Amino acid sequence: MKQLVYSLIIVILIIAVGILTIEMLKRESESLHNLFTEIENSIYFDEWEKAKHIVKETQNQWDKYKKIWPMLIDHLEIDNVTVRLSELQAYILNQDKTESLSKLAALKVLIKHIPEKESFIIQNIL
Repeated sequence: MKQLVYSLIIVILIIAVGILTIEMLKRESESLHNLFTEIENSIYFDEWEKAKHIVKETQNQWDKYKKIWPMLIDHLEIDNVTVRLSELQAYILNQDKTESLSKLAALKVLIKHIPEKESFIIQNIL
């Protein structure tokens, strides 16, 4: 009987940690997505200095997440976001509207995809 109770407690803990992890990924990816939207709006209105400031803030935020996320998600996803964010910074410095918006679109898709990929849904289990 004790073994059953211990096993049940372990299973519940694993599920709880999984749910908390997914919620954290959702919250942090939403935060990044909001920053990308702010950058996008700044670029649309040719507010390049504001875009530079926000992209620096985004990079700082991403550097924090990059320390924790490798324990939770595929390293390739992290590398993809890091590369696209670096490219975005370069395009914003050169005030290249088309390429900046293109990289932002890619970043938004990547960031939105991460929590979806890690969620407990039947597609991810099978």
